Amino acid sequence: MPRTFDEPFWIGDRYFSLDDIALIQDTLRRFHRLSRGEIVQTLCENLPWTTPGGKPRLWACNELLDAIEASEWMPVPPKAARTHATARAEIQSTPLAPAHLVAALRDVQPITVDPVPSAELPVWNATVATYHPLGFQRAFGARQHYWIWAHGGPEPVRLGGLLFATAAHKLAARDEWIGWDAATRARFRSRIVNNSRYLILPGVAVPHLASHVLALAARRLRADWLARYGFAPVLLETFVEEPWVGTCYAAANWHLLGYTTGRGRTGTHRQTLPSKSVWVYPLVRHWRTALVEPWPTPALAEDDEG
Repeated sequence: MPRTFDEPFWIGDRYFSLDDIALIQDTLRRFHRLSRGEIVQTLCENLPWTTPGGKPRLWACNELLDAIEASEWMPVPPKAARTHATARAEIQSTPLAPAHLVAALRDVQPITVDPVPSAELPVWNATVATYHPLGFQRAFGARQHYWIWAHGGPEPVRLGGLLFATAAHKLAARDEWIGWDAATRARFRSRIVNNSRYLILPGVAVPHLASHVLALAARRLRADWLARYGFAPVLLETFVEEPWVGTCYAAANWHLLGYTTGRGRTGTHRQTLPSKSVWVYPLVRHWRTALVEPWPTPALAEDDEG
């Protein structure tokens, strides 16, 4: 995010002109009694500021307001408090039971990776909260949840789940490998998607399942993302924290780039977090070119970007 707002700048795929800056300033001044959510909706509508699929950039606009607030350029409405009750409601469901499946991969085929229906998201959340070493963390912005299914028995069995979400804001190993400067990263980072959660349920012992699932997810993610957000991702990333070493990612032909600095996902935290290995996987052959191709023209839509 820019530290000053008195000259044109980019945020993601959106160029903010002097007229846009004046509109933001006028909106914040005239409608200072509106809530943060109402200001975000107003700015997205009036700029206009949308995803390639035509949906309002609510999360990105919230980030812009955070940056304006931090710079003290103008006062902005405060965020609504997120209560413990709100967080508990997102995982207030019964998690999946352990699967108790010991088999060869060929005996449980076909394996599928299928989007999680909206009605089942609380179950997905509760399952990850219960079994994943890092627990549950709400995903913001663009994201796609999956169930992992085995269809080799009399009835399909869910073996776990995955979450793909927005990429890390700053990641030295990744950005150096791509060759990005800060401005290019700010414009095109949304074409990178982070595999932020990957869970195989306790009791599942199927050799080569984990890498096979990663390959299936990589095969379908571009089409799912395109249908949902109006553009297809180009590169996947993930972090692996010790004592895990990323064996399944290596087996699925992901590339190990290096290690994080322990500064947190947004790059703003102090160095108190454990260092993690950084892995990436290109989804297209000419990925360096595809990362910086012009964005598609937005289509009309009315719902949120998530």
